[in-house]
Amino acid sequence: MPLLSRLQAFSFNTESWFSTSSFIFVKNLLLLINFLSMLAGLILIGAGGYINTNSAEDIVGLSGSIAVASIVIGCIVTIISFLGCFGAANEKGVLLKTYFALLIILVILEISVGAAAYAKRDEMNTSIDIAWHNAAQGPNNSTIVGIEKLVWINELACSATILDDFKYNFDCCGFYNTTDAVVTPDCVLKTPNSTGCHDQLTATLKGSLSTIGAAGLALGLVELIGLIFSVVLFRKIASKETAQSNLLNEAWRINRTKVQYGYQNYQYV
Repeated sequence: MPLLSRLQAFSFNTESWFSTSSFIFVKNLLLLINFLSMLAGLILIGAGGYINTNSAEDIVGLSGSIAVASIVIGCIVTIISFLGCFGAANEKGVLLKTYFALLIILVILEISVGAAAYAKRDEMNTSIDIAWHNAAQGPNNSTIVGIEKLVWINELACSATILDDFKYNFDCCGFYNTTDAVVTPDCVLKTPNSTGCHDQLTATLKGSLSTIGAAGLALGLVELIGLIFSVVLFRKIASKETAQSNLLNEAWRINRTKVQYGYQNYQYV
């Protein structure tokens, strides 16, 4: 019966095949999810950096809040996604557990940033109106004196420079039109046919905040899927390690029995 034994040894094991296929599928899917997360993290970094350096966003003070938060979260996303890729590719259960724990915190932060960006987007018109006129009015507030006056004048000077840069880059003059009270004569003379800066400023800000909001919410959804599959992959890795351990223990038991009873008298059961 040697031929029959060999055929049985090489027979197709349906359960084993489906188990191996599902393991490979989950592993590759988790790698894909983390790769997409890394791309979304880079988008967050880019959008936050654009807001942090763009004059339009500096007018309403976004560089110190949402922009910085987007850059920080984008960097964290990239690092954690790399950790997930490395853990999945090398089938390291400890790394996947660490990845899962960090991912829970990250999902909360991402959803918070996305919601904050969309909330700020709805308040954009009011914020732009107040910030533009505060930046353009000049140091005429007599209620501020002393060191606070100097600091306030310096901030207004920086804001005025930002306004000039914005008007130059977007070829606009005034907030709504060239008849605004805060429009300087040189602005009208240099760009007599230009329109107001309100529409360009609003479009620039809303576009940047929409990018951050969409990236944050989409990334949060992708990471939620990653959480699920990281748990599935971790359980499969644990089952695989347990099966390997049981196989080694069984091999050790058989070898010990062979030595104890002798190879000639040992019967395979």
